[in-house]
This record gives sequence, C-alpha cells and structure tokens, in this order.
Amino acid sequence: MSGDWAISKKSVERKIGRHHIAFFRAVILGMDIGEMSDRYLETGMDLRRAKTTLTWIRDTLRQAALRSGKHREAHLIRMHIGAGGGESALSPAPTLDDYRAEFDPDGFFTEKELIRSYLDAYPQAVDTKQKKRQRLIDKQLLALKWIEPLITTDPVREDLIAAWFDPVISKRLALAGLPTIGHLVDRIAVRGYRWWIDVPRLGNKGAARIVAWLQGYESSLGALPQRSLVPARTVAPSLRTQERNRETRVVPLEAFAVPVDLDGTVGSNRYHGVPRIAAANDYQAVFAWLATKSGNPNTQRAYQKEAEKMLLWAIIERDKALSDLTVEDCASYRDWLSMIGRTEPDNWPFRITQSEWISAKKRERHDPAWKPFDGSLSPGSVRYAITVVGNLFEWLVRVQYCSFNPWSAVSKSLVAADSRSNPDVEFMRAFSAGQWNYLMACLRQLPATSCSARLRFVLPFAYATGLRISELVDAKVSRMYTMPLSNEIGVRWMLKVCGKGGKWRAVPLSSEVIQALQTYFEYRGLSLDITSNPPDTPLVSSEIGTGSVTTSALSKSLRSFFGEIAQSLMMDGKHIEAKAFDHATAHWLRHTCGSHLALSGVPLNIVQRLLGHTSLQTTSIYTDTSDENLWRAVELAGFGGENETRL
Repeated sequence: MSGDWAISKKSVERKIGRHHIAFFRAVILGMDIGEMSDRYLETGMDLRRAKTTLTWIRDTLRQAALRSGKHREAHLIRMHIGAGGGESALSPAPTLDDYRAEFDPDGFFTEKELIRSYLDAYPQAVDTKQKKRQRLIDKQLLALKWIEPLITTDPVREDLIAAWFDPVISKRLALAGLPTIGHLVDRIAVRGYRWWIDVPRLGNKGAARIVAWLQGYESSLGALPQRSLVPARTVAPSLRTQERNRETRVVPLEAFAVPVDLDGTVGSNRYHGVPRIAAANDYQAVFAWLATKSGNPNTQRAYQKEAEKMLLWAIIERDKALSDLTVEDCASYRDWLSMIGRTEPDNWPFRITQSEWISAKKRERHDPAWKPFDGSLSPGSVRYAITVVGNLFEWLVRVQYCSFNPWSAVSKSLVAADSRSNPDVEFMRAFSAGQWNYLMACLRQLPATSCSARLRFVLPFAYATGLRISELVDAKVSRMYTMPLSNEIGVRWMLKVCGKGGKWRAVPLSSEVIQALQTYFEYRGLSLDITSNPPDTPLVSSEIGTGSVTTSALSKSLRSFFGEIAQSLMMDGKHIEAKAFDHATAHWLRHTCGSHLALSGVPLNIVQRLLGHTSLQTTSIYTDTSDENLWRAVELAGFGGENETRL
C-alpha cells in the first residue's frame, strides 16, 4: 500500500483521451460546460474542476500544435470565443429558398412578408458578428480535428491512474490500493457493482462515471462483466453462474462442481425405493428442499446459506456425499461450527484450514475471494445452523430420499463453543434509553441528504413498531388503513404486516410515525395525503429511484450510521461506550422496541402481539432487569471504598 501511495504522489504527466476532445469540442460549440463535464469527465458536474480541466486541455492542445510548428492552429485553439447566446444562436441559418420551401411551400406570403418572417426566425442571417464568430468556431474545429490524432491516446492497463483522472479522484483511488488502470479494471471485475465501497468519498454516482469512462475505452481495456454494470440483485442467477467456471473447492453453491463419486447417487443413507421428489443426487435434493421455502425470500436465503455450508463441508472436509453422513459426522460438523474462527491454528483439529472458509466481510458471492464465513459464530448462530440442517434431513426422510435423519441423534449442547467463547450473560442486543436518546441527537445533526432523510423516518418507524428489517422494506401504502377511535373523534393508523411463516398481524402507527412519514414523503415528492399515493408506493424507498429499498441496502445504511456514531465516541475517548454502536445491527431496533415497551410497564401479551412472537417466552427476555437492580444495590451500598470498614 505504501508503494502504491508513493507512486501516486509522483509528478505524473496527464494524458489526453477521446473523452477530453469530445468535452472540448462541445464547449467550443457553446454547450453548457457543467452538463458536458457531467457527460464526458470523471469529475461530474463540478463547475470549478470542469473549468480547470478545460484550461488544461486547451493548454495541452496548444503546446502540441506549437511542437508541430502549427502556430496558426495553436493561436486558434487558444482563443476564447463566446457562445453569443447559446447553442441556438450558433446554429447556421438556412438559405431563404430552403426557408421558403419549408415555411411557405404554397407561395401564400409576399416576398416582403416572407423575408420579414425569415429574419425574425434567423436574426443571425444578417448578424455580421455572429457570422464572424461562427467562422472562427469552424476554424477552431478544423484545428482541433488536425491536432486530435497527434496527441490523443487510449488508456492501457499499465497507465497510472494519475495520468488519466482528476488529482482528487486519483488520490482517492490510490488510497484504496488502485494505482494503475489495470488495478482499477481488475477491482471492478472482481468486486462487481459495489466495487467502490472501499474507496474513500467516491460514492455510487462517482463510481458510475468511472465505469462509463472505462466502457468508452473497451477497445484497449476490454469489456467489463455484466455484474459490474448493474446491482447483483438485478442479474439473473443463471447469468452470474455463466460468468464463472464451476470448481470443486470452497465456492458458492451455484458455482460448485460436485465430484461424480460424491454426488450422493448411491449414498449409504439413500432410501431404497423411488424418492417422492425429482432429484437424482444430493445437489438436486438440496435445491428441491429450498424450493419449498420460496414463500419468503429471506428465509430461503438463510436456509440456502446453511445447506451450502454443510454440503461444502461434507465433500471438501469429510470427503463424503451429503447422503453418506453419519451421526458421528453430524456431531463433528456441530463442533466445527462452534470452533471455526475462534481456535488457534495449532489447535485446529480439522483437515482444511480455517482460512479456507473465512473471508473479509462484505464479499459478494461472485467475488473469487468469497467464503461462507466472515468470522466466528455465536452459540445462538450455531444452534440455528444445526436446526436448519436438521430440518433439511428431516424433510429428505419425509420425501423418501434419505432413510434416516442423523441429526435426530445429535445433541445441540455446544461444549466446544461455550468453552472458547464469552456469550452475553445479559441481554445486550438493544439500545438503552440513554443510548437511544444519544442516537436520535446524532440523527438530528446529519446534513440533509437522501440517506439522512430515509434514516429520519426509518429509525423512529422501526423503534415504534418493532418490525423486522424484511417487514420494514415490505411495508407499502396499500397496507395502511385507518380505524375510528372508540371514545373520541379521530382515527388511528394501522399497518398490515406479513411476518414469519406468512402470518399477518396489525401493527399500530403512532402520530409521531405518521408525521415522520409525511415529512419523508414530502422529501420524495409524494402527497402528504398518504393514501392518495399509488398503492404500491413503498414506505421506505431506495436512495435512487422510487422503488423499495432492499434489506441488504437498508442494513448497510443503518450499520454505517451506527459505525459513524461509534467512531465519534472513540474520538472522544469513550471507547467502552462506542462498542455498543460498533456492534449494533438493524435487528437491534426491534429488540430496543420490545425492551423499552416491556420496561415501561406495557403488558407482555401486548408486546408479544406487536412483535409477532409465537411464544410469550420469547417476549419475556425483555423484562429481566434483575442484573441492573443487582448492580444498583451494590453501587448504593458503596462497597469497595471507605464503606468497606463497615464489614
């Protein structure tokens, strides 16, 4: 990294490309400099930097003309010719005969009337200044056409970023470890549409301009893959798979090549009769099971993630087909899940190293560096994984694909995990009242952007309703309705929510949430009369466009905001206080809602209905304040200071 940064700090001579010539030509023709910079330059519609670039282009072209002994062309390029009224004023006037043929083909007007109409439409026809300006512009364009092949070049992979991009942008790319055009192209090809996430202060729009710039030079740099041009969710899985060769190693399930001898066609646990599903091997059986979970895409993704891990582990680590796994294998898989990411390399008892399974966070599935883990699993996550794969085998037995469910004989007790981890003794995945007030104060200080406008609605919306993140993004205007109040004139707003298992529930929306929604709708250009908007209008939209935000995008937005708060606290020296915000996720908002309601005295059955819990026992986790009461008792007693003499 230090070497890359050193390269970027050197004085690098910038090169002239076809996009620079197109920008300069458009400005000569009187086009708006801001709009043309947004179209042709990587700096976008930044007027100050556009003017600086224009000056640099003009000076570079002039020097090229002088080196070739073309002093007249150099003088023409140097001239600043005013547009004289914009693009329309520069357009050449037609001849009077052409005007007559178009305007008065039947000869209705007299010659005098026709000439008067012609001059009204094209005053530049007798404007000598305009004619002179146009002649100079034509000469400039001819000079530019002569100079262009002498100086322009196409970028190649070996070129430094600083040779092509604005200094500010090239510095940002260099800080992200992208010193050359080749590094940039490779990063985009590997990371896909969100390649820019690690580039400081670049953003989606700036990244799109850079990708468009690269597309303009496909002849020398090659074409970018489709996944780099559009969000991954908009590309069909079949197309993503086509861009990648199938391999027998730790890769996503859709890119995994199952060895013929380990595909489970003759697995030892296969049912001896004909299965009740159209699956000839384990791979097909897993996807048949996933298809039964298609009612909820979030559930399907979560289940695929766990099935993927076990199928990969069985073949790569255990050298067995999924339908060959025994009770002992399943117990070993349980321990593997408990130990991965939290065991010293010298103490790792499994064949494949942990590093083969763990990658950095935020790796997309098409990224060659993707791995199924980004760190260790909590005991709760391990138990969830065991439950899911146990469900898979139970289903395989039910459809007569397997004879026996080996997980039915495996305990969920995680001795290996519990001895190596520090599980939370208290329920800590919720903001305290003080933390929430601090979070809201930080929210009010955010500058006005599309992201902050969304956060100003989402945070109180999630806090007041306790909705899961999938339920937040699924909320639409059509799901909202009003009911009259029983004891007074007025209405209450309600939201129909489809929760886990396809179960519907009605969730109340407070007046504060409705006000926040109206403010958010006003920012989006929607009607303040909520139900007059189109029924499919999402309550939470994407930052660009009018469609619904994805769970992934909303989760990242919230994590980013929590991370900024954590960083601010760290800078103030409040390291312990920052930890909560650093670990917070979108689901914390749901827990915060339940916790604050329960601790304020709201009956548990009401909290249960709001959150959509099936069991009251699940809701009861929000009521345990005994540990804080214990702390307060010890704190008030003053033990550990002067009062210890009382003992």
